Order: sequence, then C-alpha cells, then structure tokens
Amino acid sequence: MSSTSLPITPQAFAEALKSLPLSSLYAKGSELRNSIAHLQRSNDELARYMAEEAPDGRDKDCEDAIRENEEVVVHMRERIELLKVEVEGRGQIWSEELEMEVGIAGGADVEPVGMEAGNEVDGHNEARMTAEAPSTASRRSTAGNSTEQNNDVEGQGGIYL
Repeated sequence: MSSTSLPITPQAFAEALKSLPLSSLYAKGSELRNSIAHLQRSNDELARYMAEEAPDGRDKDCEDAIRENEEVVVHMRERIELLKVEVEGRGQIWSEELEMEVGIAGGADVEPVGMEAGNEVDGHNEARMTAEAPSTASRRSTAGNSTEQNNDVEGQGGIYL
C-alpha cells in the first residue's frame, strides 16, 4: 500500500461528472463544502493551539498541517467550480450557499421554488432552496399550496440531498 495517493486530475474529474445525474453533482458539492468546513475548523483549532500552547507561538508540525489543509481546500474549491460548470452547462441552477432538493419527476428539468429552513449541520443552520419539476410547479400555481396533494398525484416524494 502506498503512503501517498494522488487525487484525480481536474480534467478526469470534469469528464467523470458528465455521466452523473444532477442529484449526484449536488451531493458531491455538499460533500466538498462540508469537507472544506472541517478543514477550516481544524486550521482554526491548530492556530489557536499554536497561539496559546506552543512555545513562541510556533509549531512546525501545526504550521505544516495548516499549509497542507489550505492546499487541499484550494483543490476542493476547484472541484466545486467544475461541478458548477457542469450543472450550469446542463441549463440548471448552481449555488454554493444553498442545498438543492431535486425531484425525481422532472429529471434534469427543475425550477427553483423558494427558500426553506434547513437542518442544522455541524452546528450551522443552513437554508435550502427547493426545486421541482416544471409540471409540479405549474400544478402548484393552479392548485394553491397543496404540496401533499401534488406529491400524492405523482406518487413520488422526490430525492432530498
């Protein structure tokens, strides 16, 4: 087993995205943002440790770890940008701040509907934009706010990321 592994190249990553459904692209974006948040918290803790505990406020191992984490964050942000390019290339909406809900019924054709309160993730309350198939959106505008009725008509609850 190798002690180091090389990440997939950006070109290979972008090519692999072409065969994935939108739900997988949004899920990968969420996964990458979560990983970035963990790395940033780790760096904050390492910096706090160095300031409070390390002699002279320096620790080579901590400094190396922070630098390495920062490099990984840069690569992860590049991946998120590739995800954005792929999603927008399909004519869909991409937002780094919002978690997307993609319904099964419309496949790749989704329309943003509105904002909802999200679940707490790692102590952060995240907003989430809902998205639904155009047929569901038009039915909603003619049938009022009967979301449950719309879901019962199609018999599908959708995929929630």
